Amino acid sequence: MATTTASPISARDQILDAAESLFARKGFDPTTIKEIGAAAGQNPALLYYYFGSKEALYRAVLQRIVAGLVARGTAGLESARTPADAIRTLVTTQVEFLLTHPSAPKLFVREMIDHDARHAEAMILQVATGLFGRLCAVIEQGQRSGVFRSDVEARFAAVSCIAQVVYFMLARPAVGVFFGLGPDGVPDAMVRRFGRHAGDFAIQALSPRERSA
Repeated sequence: MATTTASPISARDQILDAAESLFARKGFDPTTIKEIGAAAGQNPALLYYYFGSKEALYRAVLQRIVAGLVARGTAGLESARTPADAIRTLVTTQVEFLLTHPSAPKLFVREMIDHDARHAEAMILQVATGLFGRLCAVIEQGQRSGVFRSDVEARFAAVSCIAQVVYFMLARPAVGVFFGLGPDGVPDAMVRRFGRHAGDFAIQALSPRERSA
């Protein structure tokens, strides 16, 4: 019987998946190539073949996350018909992406704390000029049309829109305890419910205040 082997793309993705999880859990320095190879079910030598070094692998992990988030988020913003729909779509898209990359928020927090974003600076600029810039433009469009309050700085509002979901994902174990579900008790369905809430919450915060009689 002929044996089947993983295609190069499949092997590469397995390595990236394993590295993403380990780097998020342990940090860059303590994680070894041998550990990543074992977690991926691949010969450690293959990691050098694809990436050349541990640092290059680390950057590839960060880049894959950023590229995926920017692509999905941008598509969501471009498909929305109104500024409010754009914000709701972006938030729910962010939720779905982070459910498939649950280690991503922790990984980027580690990068900020351990390395002052030195490995991720180019990726952060990619988000700033792409997804974040588009979100700011959407909020400014809503302000010009009177749909959103004009007394709110668009950049701060954009950060608030994005930060809600990121914080919820980071605090997921604590939220589980808050809700009486235990540290592993927040199901994906509840995360999606929070995403819908976060979108509505952002819209409400940006909506013009009603004038008192």
